Amino acid sequence: MFALNAECGERENHARDLAQHFDGWPSRVFAHGAAWWCGVVPEGLTGADAAAVTAAGRRLYWLLRTAPPVYRFALAGAGAERFRTHDQLLAEDDLTVFDGLVVSDDIWLATGERPEYSAFAPGYRWIPYRGEPR
Repeated sequence: MFALNAECGERENHARDLAQHFDGWPSRVFAHGAAWWCGVVPEGLTGADAAAVTAAGRRLYWLLRTAPPVYRFALAGAGAERFRTHDQLLAEDDLTVFDGLVVSDDIWLATGERPEYSAFAPGYRWIPYRGEPR
């Protein structure tokens, strides 16, 4: 299932605030490990081609740019709901392999200030989303 999932730390209300930002998009708030997550799942993508999924992904990232700064990291893709815990993310050797990964400046600093990241929104950096494979 294609979705944008954002890890919001230990505060459920942060995940709920983020879900509210995506008003009009199907979303859910869930706990995974010790953290709360907001998952946004575009409708109508079952069996959709890569172009339609890419368009939905780009729209989700565009909306995330204006979201309240309540999440620590986010990623869109198939299976993104089980991406990583915060600790696993910090222990990862090379986060630049995750196309579309958005991280807080704190995570960017803690993982080596890689130059492959570019500005995303105030307080966040990302590996630009290239879209879904054809």
